[in-house]
Amino acid sequence: MSRNLSVFLDLLRLFAALLVFVAHTGAVYSLDMPVIVAHSAKEGVAIFFVLSGFVIAFVAECKEHGWRSFARARAIRMYSVVPVAIVVLVACHAVGVTVNAALYDVGDVSDQTLRKTLGGALVGEAPGWQSIFRYLTFTNEFWFDRIVVSTGTPFWSLGFEIAYYVTFAILFYVRGARRWLLAAVWLVACGPRIAVAFVLWLVGVAAWRVVRRCPRISVFAGWTLLSALALAMLVWRRWGGALAIPLFEWPAPALLCASMAYYLVLGLLLGAIIVVFAACTSERAIWPVGVERFVRYCAGASFTLYIAHLPILVLIAAIRTDGLGTNSGGLLAGSITIGATFILAELGERRKYIYGRVFAKMLNYWKG
Repeated sequence: MSRNLSVFLDLLRLFAALLVFVAHTGAVYSLDMPVIVAHSAKEGVAIFFVLSGFVIAFVAECKEHGWRSFARARAIRMYSVVPVAIVVLVACHAVGVTVNAALYDVGDVSDQTLRKTLGGALVGEAPGWQSIFRYLTFTNEFWFDRIVVSTGTPFWSLGFEIAYYVTFAILFYVRGARRWLLAAVWLVACGPRIAVAFVLWLVGVAAWRVVRRCPRISVFAGWTLLSALALAMLVWRRWGGALAIPLFEWPAPALLCASMAYYLVLGLLLGAIIVVFAACTSERAIWPVGVERFVRYCAGASFTLYIAHLPILVLIAAIRTDGLGTNSGGLLAGSITIGATFILAELGERRKYIYGRVFAKMLNYWKG
């Protein structure tokens, strides 16, 4: 993968995380934002799935030669962030309930106005041992047995993501026809919601398969095509977005098919953008050094921002209820949340190499 493409993927990853974050901030604080921004959290997750398929296909083919190294890398990626995010989830909930019990639907729940202003952020149960265990083991979305912790709704996508890692590993590392049977059995075990959305992840895998062949087009043709594809995505988001529902929902068949068709077109357009960008950029760096460093730094906290922002936003709302429904309150809470998640990323996401060393020592100890 070229350096130019790597930075571009980081930029897309950051963009997807910001889509989710901005949409949730707007919902919690009832901000007046354009619909294309305010209701794009689900599109952000769809982008994550396509990017994940692309990156995982790349690393499996070019870096992680063997299922053990693949599993180790995925475990480090997840467990450098998820435990930190769960601590934040539990701590913010505990403090928030103490500060404003009514807001968290604990104790006096007479203040319906406060409860409704949070845009569904409090949907779910209070943190408990069973739900936390399901989050830690990524079994929170199997079949229709959903586990949702209050202010922890972003965790739903990890239940899908881990299922896709396992499916891909079976297809990539297992030899012979049995891999198809094993993959099918695994997806059946995961349930139809996870299996249906897998097509978005596979779009990313297909995009990598095209990029690895190193197709080339001229710079002018490439940027012209990129502009057209980006415009097509905006138009499709504007006019097709009404068809979409969150990927974890399971409505009537007609609505489900229309929604998945929307996501599939969106994913195909994104896959095409990645392929065209790779095809029209040379090996010579096109990103200014300062821009590359900034994108790399911010993207290095994107997972933490995505998974840990909601509990912090709601806690700030509980402490400063006067900020609800105001742009200034939303801007302040959003700024504090971004700062907090970037600090948290220093404890986990940016320290993956430390977790890798610990993981390696644990494996050596068990082997010994």
